[in-house]
Amino acid sequence: MNDESVKATESQTSPEAVSEKPESAEGRAHAPSRRMFVAGALSVASLFALGGAGKAIAGQQVLMRPPGAQDEARLWGACIKCDRCRSVCPEGVIDVAHLEDGLVNARTPVMDFKKGYCTFCDGACKCAEVCPTEAIRFGFDPARNKIGMAVVDSEECLLYRSGSGRCSKECIDACTYEALSVDDSGYLRVDVDACNGCGACEHACPSSSYGSYTGSSRRGINIEAWGGDAS
Repeated sequence: MNDESVKATESQTSPEAVSEKPESAEGRAHAPSRRMFVAGALSVASLFALGGAGKAIAGQQVLMRPPGAQDEARLWGACIKCDRCRSVCPEGVIDVAHLEDGLVNARTPVMDFKKGYCTFCDGACKCAEVCPTEAIRFGFDPARNKIGMAVVDSEECLLYRSGSGRCSKECIDACTYEALSVDDSGYLRVDVDACNGCGACEHACPSSSYGSYTGSSRRGINIEAWGGDAS
């Protein structure tokens, strides 16, 4: 074998000449998600290990997230706090969490029904469309999924405090999903199957308005994080 043949053979079998196996499209699509999930899971594990200090870092309560938001572990790992979801929300109902909500939650997206309520962009969910990391995912169905659940506060609701004559039931009129009604005793009831946590009822409720002289941050009906199956 002459020198030229030897050189050609060496070039074909050398490590530099062997091309790497291309990563599949599926692998590329899922690799970031796996990394984000691992990062979030490690954060959760660290918080459990820290105990009381972990509560200060993660906050004391589950936050109300935009439609399509992933569970907390995945959201912590995926959200880059770019603020795109808040800037694109047509109702201005998306805000950001603050330090008092926990260090890891600070500047992650939350729903603020003081400002309005979620229309789900008529199915478009613009917050999910602009999220670059899928911390908020597209595909939320307000007829099937929930971002929260309306909960009546009997200490604040005017129907409980003063009787139906003192309340014009703005919450019922505001609900387009027919999730609210008044029972035979004159008290407000929530249909958990129909409610998706849009926040229209809380936003419309006149009881103990935000910033009132009572100092209460709650109304007669409030949206709380949903722990059921349809999320």
